[in-house]
Amino acid sequence: MRNFSRTLTPERFDAKVAIHADGSYAYSYEGVLIFVPALLRAAQVAACARCEAQLATLAAQLLREGFRKAEYLGGGRYSVIFEGARAKGESLFFLSRETPVFSVTPQIDGAIAIEAFHSDTAGQRKFLESGAEISGTLSVTVNKGVEVLRHNAQHEPSVHGVFGEYNWRIKSSNADPRIIVHPAQ
Repeated sequence: MRNFSRTLTPERFDAKVAIHADGSYAYSYEGVLIFVPALLRAAQVAACARCEAQLATLAAQLLREGFRKAEYLGGGRYSVIFEGARAKGESLFFLSRETPVFSVTPQIDGAIAIEAFHSDTAGQRKFLESGAEISGTLSVTVNKGVEVLRHNAQHEPSVHGVFGEYNWRIKSSNADPRIIVHPAQ
């Protein structure tokens, strides 16, 4: 199976994005991802041992897709760590464009938009129907020289919002965290 990660959705997590002065950025996700069809099936009938064994083997697929850690927890849940970096001007949709946990998108004017759970997708609707609950944090760090144009962070740096870390606690798929920044260069 290719792109198995595109079929997953977050449950408990800590996501981070660090915007550098030159417009490049680093990002990470640590937490639990759910294969929603398995979760929905488990809610209907007891999970079969063969199905659980098949789901456990898919952790290796996540490692091949670039995850630093992928461990099957059972019941369609995976404990994962993913880290990456992108150059100035490169977009990111983590986990996928269809079901983004968070996205980083360059704007025409040179600004960068960082958003999370900003669209209602079929995957998010299925997740909600499964009875699972989202509980996570998004932290965006802006280096010195990066101008914050606007944000809706629940917590912002105490140094007059000039640089530092912006945080959101995410408890639903329609949390809509958003920050727009402009790199120094």
